[in-house]
Formats: sequence, C-alpha cells, structure tokens
Amino acid sequence: MDFFKKHSFKIAVLALCAAMGIYLFITYGMPEKQTLPIEKAAPAFELTDLDDQKVTLASTNGKARIVYFYFANCPDVCPPTTFLLSQVQEQLKEEGKLGTKAELISITFDPVRDTPEVIRDFAKRNFADLNGWRFLRGDESNTMQIARDFGIGVIKNEDGSFSHSNVITIVDKDGQIRKWIDGSKEDLTAEEIVNQLNKVL
Repeated sequence: MDFFKKHSFKIAVLALCAAMGIYLFITYGMPEKQTLPIEKAAPAFELTDLDDQKVTLASTNGKARIVYFYFANCPDVCPPTTFLLSQVQEQLKEEGKLGTKAELISITFDPVRDTPEVIRDFAKRNFADLNGWRFLRGDESNTMQIARDFGIGVIKNEDGSFSHSNVITIVDKDGQIRKWIDGSKEDLTAEEIVNQLNKVL
C-alpha cells in the first residue's frame, strides 16, 4: 500500500500516457507505408530472352521490376553497376521476394555483339540468378529508342561502343515508372535500391 501511495503520481502519469497512446492508435491507426510517386507509364516493348522467347512489358507485369540498360563490352559503368545489382538480387532472395514479388531486367544496347552466349557469360560473371533476373535483347535501333523512352540517354559512338546515362529504373507491378536511381552515385548501396523498391511492393 505504501508503494502505491509513494508512487501514485508516477502511476497516474503512466496510465495517462498509455491511454493517450491507445487513443492515438485507434484514431489514426498505423502510420502509412511510404511509397513513391508515379513518374510516367513505362514504355511498351517486345524483346527476346536468352532462350529466344518473346518478353513484353505487359508479360512482366504483376511484379515490381528493376530495369537496367547496359552492354557487355562496356569499359566503365556497366560492370560495377551490374555487380551492385547482383547484391540487390541477393537481398531480394533473403527477403523471399526475388522471382515472386520482384525481378531484375537487364536490356542490352548492343545485340550484335551481345549474343545469348556472350550475355550468359556476362550474367555468370555477375552471379545472376536467371530465375529472377531476365537478360533481354532486340533490334539495336529499337532497343536504343526503348531506352530513350525509359528516360535513358544513349548514343552510339564511332568505335561501336555506347555512351549512356547510368540509370537504374524502378517500375511497379502495373508498369508505372516510380523512380530513376543514379547508378553512378558513389555511395549507392544495394540496401538503398531495395529500400526504394520495397516502397512499391
């Protein structure tokens, strides 16, 4: 009894705080999950995978996607960014989302040199799991236009290489572009990319 008399004020304050917390929870509920704004509809495309099967934007709907344009002979940004995406792949695996709720799509600018065999080797070097990571190719000029429609700057150089903006695009399950991420950002991590992707899952 002495305990309650001695600490009655503290107990009253704690009870009041608890009551207020319950009231706020009932009134406002759980905080809303963060999401990303819709930037624009992703452009429709029709490309082929490494087994020469047709893949379209519509056929990949239902999963959130990370879309990246590259070419295997790229001397600078493509290899490290693709390796970073392999770390994204592993984190999505750990979260149980790869291939079920999310997937990665890499599209080459250079289908002449990037044959299915070359791409398979490139994918293997970057630890890609083809169950949750699609590598697509198509007509060169068409692919470059698709990239531009995605918001990626690209030009073909005289030596046959490509100069392009190094951008990772997040597309939601309904085919809407939700975010462009600078793949050359020095402190960019797989965790940051997955955190952004999770906002549209």
